[in-house]
Amino acid sequence: MTYVSKATSSSCRGELDIMRKISLVLLMSMLLLSTAAAAGCTSNVTPSPNATTSTTSPALQLEGTTWKLTSLATETGVKNTLPNTTITAIFDDGNVTGSSGCNRYFGSYELNKTEINIEQVGSTLMFCADPDGVMIQETTYLLLLKNVTSYAMSNNELTFSDSLGNPQLVFEAARNTTTVTATA
Repeated sequence: MTYVSKATSSSCRGELDIMRKISLVLLMSMLLLSTAAAAGCTSNVTPSPNATTSTTSPALQLEGTTWKLTSLATETGVKNTLPNTTITAIFDDGNVTGSSGCNRYFGSYELNKTEINIEQVGSTLMFCADPDGVMIQETTYLLLLKNVTSYAMSNNELTFSDSLGNPQLVFEAARNTTTVTATA
């Protein structure tokens, strides 16, 4: 007969709970990524015969544009993103996705004129050591993203601000954005 001490048994249960949670997070991440990949591979949109393709200065919109973060608010003021890091945001039909510098993230958003509410933000759980400070930048970005309340677009720039109107996140439209526009 084998006896397991109560301390060992509860320790194993704790480790099993952690493993189950990690497995669940990984499974959810894989499902979200596969759904996103599948959605990106299919399209039921057919351009009209009068449609034209443009790669030069289309009128930018929040949706349909890949936004690349250029600066973010920190405790010491608005700072440029770290060199050799890319943080992106893609807004599509109430969902926001992108790279937060190390991990992929996802969330939902609602618009009301120039007001925006971003919530239910989650991300993959990788750790990146290079460049130095990338994880702090990523955590800051994700916190700021959830706390912005308004947005403004000007030229190729998108600025998210807090409830006091202070700029928190500044993006630029990624280059080589292609749009399809219909003509009459």
